[in-house]
Amino acid sequence: MKAMKKLFAGWMLFTLIFGMSFAGSAFASSNEVKLIDSDISVVYKSGYVGFSGNIEVANLGPVKNLTVHYTTDNVTWYDTSASYAGATDASHERWHFSIFTNDSTTDHSELKNLQFVNFAIKYEVNNQTYWDNNGLANYYNEVSSTVPLRSVILGAPNVLNANSTLSNGTFSGNIYVKNLNPAKTVKVLYTTDNWATTHEGYATYNGSLNNFDSVENWNYSFNVPGATNVKYAISYTTGGQTYWDNNYGHNYEVH
Repeated sequence: MKAMKKLFAGWMLFTLIFGMSFAGSAFASSNEVKLIDSDISVVYKSGYVGFSGNIEVANLGPVKNLTVHYTTDNVTWYDTSASYAGATDASHERWHFSIFTNDSTTDHSELKNLQFVNFAIKYEVNNQTYWDNNGLANYYNEVSSTVPLRSVILGAPNVLNANSTLSNGTFSGNIYVKNLNPAKTVKVLYTTDNWATTHEGYATYNGSLNNFDSVENWNYSFNVPGATNVKYAISYTTGGQTYWDNNYGHNYEVH
């Protein structure tokens, strides 16, 4: 019995030391810092491997640092800095990070022959440190098993505008959706005359965006003859709940 107590005490001490030394397990944040999205892209022909993403932070002060703490082997950890990308609303900002390697460089050699990435986000402002470590689990992504070799995960958003185009009378685009339930409806509310009139169209499922089926790609294409400007927002309904991406109340716009 004494031996069992010593074993348990030793295990607890190891856990405490490991938790203190592993930055990703410190003080998880609620609203100060949140992952928006992240992706891994691979092009085997050139040896290109990219790891990038977007982060939202509360604007708590003028001087701040945002660091992505990541590992590709669960042994060695690396840090890369995010940079300011713009305000999202009156009190929040979007920051972006991006690193890559290829056959012509030795930079970020940890990404060569990449299989997976585990990561957490560190936000330092006003002498305080906040973390988004996915509820102590850290974020996880891995190289896609299907072509194209791009794997996308979502953090806080359940639905996210990916891209859109307006060309030759056609308004089209892609939407990232968290796979919260099998049954779902994704719609685009849009206007071609600055909301004097509105239109609503449905997006359609176009495949999973990662190996875990946690994020799906939905796309749409609508005829808008003569339109030179389209403003729009996206709704996602599933499990009796509707989620919106309306660009923080500003709506999206494409020319």
